[in-house]
Amino acid sequence: MSGLHKDRIDEFVEKIAQIEQQEPLPGITTAERRLCWAEQIVSSLRRISYTDALLVRAVDQSRCEPYSGIFDPVRGAIYLNRKGKLDEAVWLTFILTHFGKHIVDDWKFSENVYGSFHEGRVWTFANYSVDATEFEKILLENAAALASGRFSNHRKFQSKKPEAVARTFRTYYQWQTEFGGFRDRLVATHASVGQEPFAAFDALYKSMKDVFGFGGGRLGRFDFLTMLGKLQLAPIAPGSVYLDKATGPLAGARLLFFNNRDHGITGKALEARVDALDEILEVGKQVIEDSLCNWQKSPEAYVYFRG
Repeated sequence: MSGLHKDRIDEFVEKIAQIEQQEPLPGITTAERRLCWAEQIVSSLRRISYTDALLVRAVDQSRCEPYSGIFDPVRGAIYLNRKGKLDEAVWLTFILTHFGKHIVDDWKFSENVYGSFHEGRVWTFANYSVDATEFEKILLENAAALASGRFSNHRKFQSKKPEAVARTFRTYYQWQTEFGGFRDRLVATHASVGQEPFAAFDALYKSMKDVFGFGGGRLGRFDFLTMLGKLQLAPIAPGSVYLDKATGPLAGARLLFFNNRDHGITGKALEARVDALDEILEVGKQVIEDSLCNWQKSPEAYVYFRG
């Protein structure tokens, strides 16, 4: 392995050994598995470092514009936030999270829906606010194009039917605007639970339960909220790995603690033990859940995975 944080691999192998001194980890007793997980931890840290690097770089306005040739909703959200357009930045973050970045198609799915499939207006937060009915009409008219779109791996089980996509946008919009704008939502959250980043994240996570395609599970809202934090759109961070209703991270935790991906223990029962790993690893809960998810896919040898 080469690149950023590669010099920390031995550090994490040593920290894994420290964890083993406190409690048995049957799934990681070989040197190969310890090294592989350490490499996945480094890989997860790199993804966060990449976002951190974007925050200090110049961003072209064309990053926000579908079909500009350089459309990139992550950079686009950064640009919009710098221009004081928080609601637009959060909205674009929702869109990039919902469709995800496909390993081949890149941001094409987001681009097509956000840009009316080359046939109409850009569905910014402002445009959607005044004409959601027209947006849903365009989805119906482009049902074939929707069906051929490809979600990222994290979103691969989402429906491509126009009605389902419309419902996701509609219920998400209701969530973002429940108190006015997103800033108002943050103010209400802070008034309820305080400004501590973990507590605010948890309150927002729970508040998304009615967002179709996000609230029924955990990955969509976890990815969305962690991205808001990474892009500095909200002062929040996950204080837990949120294993309840998890799939890949839960399989990784089961493999780690029981050497069995299919062990019957629930995510809720295992969550505190996984959260406690960070007392030694000190990398944050997002890195732990991401690295366990990827490690369990290939526990003996490092493979790079992109969500």
